[in-house]
Amino acid sequence: MELERFVKEIASPQRQPFYLLVGSNPDSLDIAIKAAKGVVSPGFFDFNYQSFKTEDADWGQILEDAGTGPFFQPPRILVVKREKYLVSELERLSQFLLKPNPDNTILLIAENPGDKLKFFKDILDKNEEVDCRAPQKNELPGWLMKKATQKNVSLTLDGAKAMIDRLGENLSQLLAELDKFSLYPGPNVKLTAKEIASLVSLGPTAIIYELAEPLANQTVAEMTEVLLDLEENAEPFPLLHSVASHFLKLIKFKLSLETANPESLGSPTPLGLKPYYFSKLKAQAEIWSWPRLTWAVETIQRAYRDMVTVSTDKAVILEELTINIATRLARP
Repeated sequence: MELERFVKEIASPQRQPFYLLVGSNPDSLDIAIKAAKGVVSPGFFDFNYQSFKTEDADWGQILEDAGTGPFFQPPRILVVKREKYLVSELERLSQFLLKPNPDNTILLIAENPGDKLKFFKDILDKNEEVDCRAPQKNELPGWLMKKATQKNVSLTLDGAKAMIDRLGENLSQLLAELDKFSLYPGPNVKLTAKEIASLVSLGPTAIIYELAEPLANQTVAEMTEVLLDLEENAEPFPLLHSVASHFLKLIKFKLSLETANPESLGSPTPLGLKPYYFSKLKAQAEIWSWPRLTWAVETIQRAYRDMVTVSTDKAVILEELTINIATRLARP
């Protein structure tokens, strides 16, 4: 069962007394739990919503509560999550589900149930589980296109890849962006990589990749614009950490280019990078000479120490750092 179907079903008269939520994707699990909480009457929430997420939760108490009618207004929701489930516990649950309380619903979360236990195997064989698994990296563009179609958004494969490049792999953020597209530009506009580039703002990870070029090219106006974009998405201290990590990554990339087979440099696969990040790092590696690159890293490290030891506003330290690097590189 897809997550979207569960969200609709849990709020409908077709709500079932038991659901198995399979997977460890925090975004999907959060959506499922919020949907379940949403059906509980607010006035009786403390009585009719129970969460058992510890290994020492008493299984007998769980089943007793699951068999007790809700307080005044149904339904009662019980969420159970454990790292491991005992065969004896699942056997008791199987017996209980032969005659469950129709006003109550149990959500059992199993990150990786497998098929060794009969209880899980029977559910998985019938495809009755709620899929909360995170898509693999190579599956993410196809997954995003499928979600786009469900929202009446026309998204091409290169458009999906561009969204992931610009926003990262957070499913909630990607889905939120699709929701915007369903309103504007609307269902009849095909969204390719070109359209995505104009519609989707870069996420913090992608913006970091945009900062090194204006620094090296001494385009202070562009550098300032990128820095302001960064400051809107993150606090100065973690932002500086990300900048430092990027420059260290740039050093490793430059070394890799100098030692790699020249014929393989046009492909992102050998270095395990997406096309967007590969092209950015390749261009930056050609701009930054070794003396300037090592000097920049040392300057970033000094700014990092200042943020820890000096009382100056951290945003000011970050701004002074970028200006310092840009003006220093402008000298012959």
